Amino acid sequence: MAAKPQAQAARNEDVGNEFLVFTLGDEEYGIDILKVQEIRGYDADTVTRIANVPPFIKGVTNLR
Repeated sequence: MAAKPQAQAARNEDVGNEFLVFTLGDEEYGIDILKVQEIRGYDADTVTRIANVPPFIKGVTNLR
């Protein structure tokens, strides 16, 4: 059996996408890994509370 050309073999291996998957509440979400620029941890000390918002909103934070 003849070997496949290298370009064809590479094309066959590249059949799927990779995703960053995360959960918010009971929902699972995913984003194409090529769209991700940075992953930051959650630091409660950097969150500024906001008055009169629903309890699921923790506040705002400055990313830069």
